[in-house]
Amino acid sequence: MDIFAWSPLLMTLPFILVGGIAFLLGAAFLAVFARQAADNPLTMPVAAFVGTITTAWALSLGFTAADVWSVNSRASQVASEERSSLMRLAGMAKPEALASAELMAGLRAYKDGVVSMEWQNANRSPEPVVEQALQGIRLAMIDLAKAGHPDPIVSQMVQDLDELQDARNARLAIGTSSVNQLKWYLVLFLTMLSAVVVGAVHADRPHAGRKAILIFAVTAGVSLWILALHANPYVGVARVTLGEVRL
Repeated sequence: MDIFAWSPLLMTLPFILVGGIAFLLGAAFLAVFARQAADNPLTMPVAAFVGTITTAWALSLGFTAADVWSVNSRASQVASEERSSLMRLAGMAKPEALASAELMAGLRAYKDGVVSMEWQNANRSPEPVVEQALQGIRLAMIDLAKAGHPDPIVSQMVQDLDELQDARNARLAIGTSSVNQLKWYLVLFLTMLSAVVVGAVHADRPHAGRKAILIFAVTAGVSLWILALHANPYVGVARVTLGEVRL
């Protein structure tokens, strides 16, 4: 089950749970460490040790965030390229240009299939309907070439079709790969470990330690939630769309 495909409201629940688990885990270890510190304070790590683990946590969170923003930026660029190629081909097929009803029909079928099927499944897999539409566009171009239209115009159309297919392939690749899930496992592990370390360095001050763990748990939960909203560029409130394409 992919939580990144959930609605934003529903997706808050796992990260509330993450924050709660981090707090409870840190508080539980704090209680254990407090008893050990009472017997022998020298068995507890010094306060500076917390930076060792929390720095690793911050770095892993930063690398994941950079990957998320990079994927979203690439998805926006690919959507713009696909829309641009589609509009250029549509301009060629209009009555005032080549007046190709077959080419325009193929472009409309492509757009409808992409928007209603591929985009609806978060671009995770290609749809046969879109493949058929692409074949229809190719056949329409072959007919235009046979009709004796100038070679530069036909060559430009072929180039636009190639760019359209490249943009679609890139979109589907982004949808299937998105962000490496292993990075999220690393961030979650370091989140829990950081909560334990915060408890360890506050073993001599349990009340302050619980406050520190609570602050860290809220910070970690909210940070992960915000990143998760953008983890898949094709779902959620900040999703990338193909935009307005009028054919």
